[in-house]
This record gives sequence, C-alpha cells and structure tokens, in this order.
Amino acid sequence: MKETSFLLLQAQLRTLFPNEGLHQLAIYEDQMEKILIFSSRGLHVLEEDDLTKRPRNVYFTADCLKPFALRQNAGVFELVIETLGSRTFILAFPDQMDAHQAMQTLMDLLA
Repeated sequence: MKETSFLLLQAQLRTLFPNEGLHQLAIYEDQMEKILIFSSRGLHVLEEDDLTKRPRNVYFTADCLKPFALRQNAGVFELVIETLGSRTFILAFPDQMDAHQAMQTLMDLLA
C-alpha cells in the first residue's frame, strides 16, 4: 500500500470510528484489493463506486455474515468471508496458522 493510500485510509478510519481506537480494528485487504475493516459492530468494506469511481463504505452487521471458512487453493490458505447477500471476500495467507489466527481474531472481535 502506498503512503498516500495509507494516509487516506487512516483519515477514512478516523471518520468511520471517531470514538474507537484504531487498535480495536482488524484491517485486511482482500484479493480484489478491497479494504475490509472488522470491528465489534461488524464489517465495513471500503471500495470504489463503479459509476463515480469515488470511495464508498459498505457496512455489514455481524449477523449478516455467514460462518467463516478456511480453504487451500494453489498452495495459499484462504479465509472466505461471505455475507447473507452473497458477497464474498477472500483473504489470502501463505501459512495455515496465519489464516487460522486471523479467523479466530475476527470471531473474537465480532462475538
């Protein structure tokens, strides 16, 4: 992630979570380069609007998420996050332990 992208992300995070410390968030970039932000409130997805090309925030509450799944694909371990509306996000990890640890972190955060 470029430094300017990081600074923009940090500004967006402070806007989305003004009363929470950023250390209370789990932030990942999925395989489609969307930023996934997990908090105790649910999942925020920062993505680009297809028509306007402007950044937008899509929010899913914790009860809108299906149970997480781990799978291996071409030597990469993937954590699959799926919503009830059939949106799928895939986080790739080189190591199975890292994928499992991320899944446990997210489950604890959303509980």
